[in-house]
Amino acid sequence: MRLLAASLAVLAMAAPAMAQSQGSFALDVMTTRDQHFGVGYYVTDAISLRPRLGAGYSSEYGFNFAVGLDLRWEMLAARRFSPYATAGVTYQYDEAFTQYDSAGVVIPAADSSWLRYGAGLGVRARLNPRLAVVAEGHVMNSAAQRAPSRFGNGTPTRTIEDGAYFEAAVGISYTFN
Repeated sequence: MRLLAASLAVLAMAAPAMAQSQGSFALDVMTTRDQHFGVGYYVTDAISLRPRLGAGYSSEYGFNFAVGLDLRWEMLAARRFSPYATAGVTYQYDEAFTQYDSAGVVIPAADSSWLRYGAGLGVRARLNPRLAVVAEGHVMNSAAQRAPSRFGNGTPTRTIEDGAYFEAAVGISYTFN
């Protein structure tokens, strides 16, 4: 039974799907710490540039905004299941973020915006020639954690700390050929 399951898995991964081609566009909807929409442009059949934009508001944390750019290299672009490597940079703004110095002391006049960068791995699984599900993980350069309120009203804030952390994301992608 295990041999049959393994054989079916290998056949499913080996089945070709209509690959995106150079010049194709993709629309991405992702859930990360900040949900975002993105557009992918395939520079080659396997390499794409993916600018993205996200914004949100919550009564607990206030307004947040993110804009970024990822570079993705799909290792098996013509396959139904394609692993990929990605690297990116993101500008973030969040009203509720508090910055700490290296001694752990709050920096009261610090800006609520910062630049994050990182890299990761993911997999794209095509559901049909245009629609795909993606899952990825990144190692980024900052971490978000709860801290006492800087608003003075008991509202929790999130903090920025130097150092790497892991961030996972899932989403869907629709390719326009």
